[in-house]
Amino acid sequence: MQIRELEVKQLHTVAEWLHTMNEQDHHYVAWQASDPNEIFEQIWTLTQFQEPLAYVAWEEDEVIGFLGILPFFEQKLCRLLGPFSTKKGEDVIESLWDKAYLTMQLHFEYVKVACFEANEELLAFTKRHNFEKYNTEKTLAIHSIDYSPSHEKNTAIEEIQEYDHSALSKLHPSAAYYTLNEMLELSTKEGNKLWGFKEQGSLAGYLYFESVTQEEGEICFVNVEPSTQSKGIGTSLIDHALQYAFYVFDLKAVTISVRIHNERAEQLYKQCGFEEIHTVHAFQKELTSQPGLYH
Repeated sequence: MQIRELEVKQLHTVAEWLHTMNEQDHHYVAWQASDPNEIFEQIWTLTQFQEPLAYVAWEEDEVIGFLGILPFFEQKLCRLLGPFSTKKGEDVIESLWDKAYLTMQLHFEYVKVACFEANEELLAFTKRHNFEKYNTEKTLAIHSIDYSPSHEKNTAIEEIQEYDHSALSKLHPSAAYYTLNEMLELSTKEGNKLWGFKEQGSLAGYLYFESVTQEEGEICFVNVEPSTQSKGIGTSLIDHALQYAFYVFDLKAVTISVRIHNERAEQLYKQCGFEEIHTVHAFQKELTSQPGLYH
């Protein structure tokens, strides 16, 4: 076995391997893109930094492991794509971790990783390295064949504009996995939408939607101003997003996640037709912070 930095000439091979891995619940790692082309772009970005942010485990010409480091500079943290392994389990995972650890320790304060409960190898890895569980989320899904639209056109919902950004910053959680600026940037990409609900001219709630693949979308965030909750704003935003997903983007399914103790939100999503499909466990480890990485 050899552990080497990811090279540009290997991107297609590694992207296809990662796509196959993340399709399996017992290997699934959160934050990894779903579509092979998107995975290619995601890991290509990791080759554009001065220091290595992705490592591949090889057995002759066969990929048997991978670990990528997604940097989030504003939050002083990184998220792990992996570690993945198909052979020699713990040995591969530990070798990848050893290669990546110094870079993480030098440049970030926290490292995070998330996976399905079925990914026993990764759960064991988090225990060995004293990661702390900080979140458990249920993922729910609704399919186009099961969706019944409200048939009500809500004129209070419109796409977020630049003049809404100040109000939006007050609604967007500071601990969200996308910062406000990241969400705003991502919302400009094809297939992604950021809608706001206006009440008497003021932003009372918002919803951010992403097209994940050609068949699946995700409602990443839906938040409502506390003083205007229980007025159906969240329901209206979700229904608007589902109509757009199924009738404009022609998607087959939409997912949404909720923390396990947020019973109110979970009840709302189920009333909208979502059903639970799996649970993601998220872990973090505190690191030593040093001067930052740069392009």
